Amino acid sequence: MRFISTLFAAAFGMACVAGAEAQTAPTGPALGQALAAGQIDAASFDFGALRYTPGKTLAFLAAESAAQGAIAQAHGKPNWPAISASHVCLSPAERLTVAGFDSALVAPDAQAWAADKAQAEAAYARYDAARDAILAGQSTPYPEFAAEAQMVAAAASARQPELKALYLHKAADALWRRALVFGGARSYADGVGKAGVIWLNARVTNEGCAVDAAAAQWLKTTLATVSWFDIKTYGKAADEAAWLIAEHADADPDVQLLALDRMGQRVIDHQSDPGAFAYLWDRVALNTGRPQRYGTQMHCIGAAWGLVSPVEDVAKLDERRGWVGLGPEAEFIRQGQKACGG
Repeated sequence: MRFISTLFAAAFGMACVAGAEAQTAPTGPALGQALAAGQIDAASFDFGALRYTPGKTLAFLAAESAAQGAIAQAHGKPNWPAISASHVCLSPAERLTVAGFDSALVAPDAQAWAADKAQAEAAYARYDAARDAILAGQSTPYPEFAAEAQMVAAAASARQPELKALYLHKAADALWRRALVFGGARSYADGVGKAGVIWLNARVTNEGCAVDAAAAQWLKTTLATVSWFDIKTYGKAADEAAWLIAEHADADPDVQLLALDRMGQRVIDHQSDPGAFAYLWDRVALNTGRPQRYGTQMHCIGAAWGLVSPVEDVAKLDERRGWVGLGPEAEFIRQGQKACGG
């Protein structure tokens, strides 16, 4: 009798613990906040089941909204649109939380979401292996990474140590951006569905901020001893590579300002690309809350290609663009329209 009582007590105790866990498991807004904060692992969380469990749609939307609000607050932004319009580096937990909600919304059902996510993870593993091989100077079966493989080869043959490092940072910078899947196909991601593409892009972008930060820090340190990677001394490819690192250093405005100053000095004597200088000028203006001068910073607004921020003295915009070798703004918009599906 005592044995049976003991079993009953143990079973009752386990039921109480299970009940307590069920009661304390976050739902709705609390779930979204916990995912964004990394208290619940977004990488393994079943967003598809949350979306498609009967009666859970409102809870799903509430969790998504709360996650967006928590992320905006964590980065000192007033709301989610302000995060979307900025160059904020999200944490892995934040980025995968956003991708989880976004991808679940485009999947037809929970099973399709899980299958797409599995495809995305397999594709990411292929990219991960390809990236490491390319940066080690090895071959890759994926043609989309050919330019980065050539950059690594250029680094291997460069004589100056600073040029070797520049090309390797440029290759790493370009690799993760090349891996993103948008309009064009990527052979390494062949077969990944629509929901999986959202998840895959988040996985790739997770490493992007660290890559960009390392390149920006290297450029800042190098520019203490190298005035600029000017065309006469290092060649056009080096000038372009250094500019691109600065262009992507949105998290470090000091690096962008330093590079802009150094490029400006070289543009005058034709030792740096004036068009690239114009892009960096506008990027710095955008990141410091000032109007653009050359109208280069644009993005898709629905199916339309439009300016991210205002332009100074619009009437003379094409004249200024001509000074730096850029074509008319109308043609720039027409070309960009293709990327937006317009």
